[in-house]
Amino acid sequence: MLLVLLMALQGCYLPERFKADLTLARNGDYHFTYKGQLRHATLAKDLLDGNVTPADEKQRAAKILNDLERDPAFGPSTYAGRGVFNVSYDRKGNILAEKTFNFVRRNSRILQMMYHRDSRTVEIRGGSVPEQYLDTLQAMGYVPDGTITVKTTVHVRRENAASRNTVDDETTLNWTISKLGEPALILILG
Repeated sequence: MLLVLLMALQGCYLPERFKADLTLARNGDYHFTYKGQLRHATLAKDLLDGNVTPADEKQRAAKILNDLERDPAFGPSTYAGRGVFNVSYDRKGNILAEKTFNFVRRNSRILQMMYHRDSRTVEIRGGSVPEQYLDTLQAMGYVPDGTITVKTTVHVRRENAASRNTVDDETTLNWTISKLGEPALILILG
């Protein structure tokens, strides 16, 4: 079971103490920002188990920072300890041209946006943690604690936001993530 957990969490980034904002226009232009922390699950688990020396921790943290900064949308990031990294992310693009956008990575999705050409819809989904990993993540001291805000002028077809407000032509949706096991964000626009 531990091997399965480690394989599932390998390279996995988890959001922590964060604020994420996404703006999406009818023409497909988007602007996504994330300010807060990301926890590298494998490093945090190895630290919890006592499998990392201080020198190894420093070396692994440097590699993880290099991995994050391969994406030019990441601003300067720092290692805070315990497998946690302070980060800022700022990206603009057009989902109609790109077809998909994943934050942080395709294999470690905190937020995914996809354009479905056939239905002419944009689907936005948040990542979720499988139930079998919740106890381990709690033992690591992981608490998501953040907010996601989406502002859009595109028609909302389906959503599970905690709050929704429409003024004139713009809809603002908010999700508050404060504990493990909450339903993942879902938003269908089009």
